[in-house]
Amino acid sequence: MSSNWPIVLIEGIMVFGGALAFAWWQLRDIKRDQKKAADERAARERAAAAAPATAAQAADPAAAPAPRDGDRPGGAA
Repeated sequence: MSSNWPIVLIEGIMVFGGALAFAWWQLRDIKRDQKKAADERAARERAAAAAPATAAQAADPAAAPAPRDGDRPGGAA
């Protein structure tokens, strides 16, 4: 009966080692996904911060292009 101990020990190490490896893998994926989400959030915030500046430039009538004949309501005059 005592001759089975090495096999039981090896099997236990393999099962718990596999569980630990799987847990490490999942935690690594979570950390990577959180970093990716933080980077995307920062990019959206940078884009939102830059958007009002471009909207203000477009709202400036001096910066707007002159309308062409076909752009006027009622067609060309």
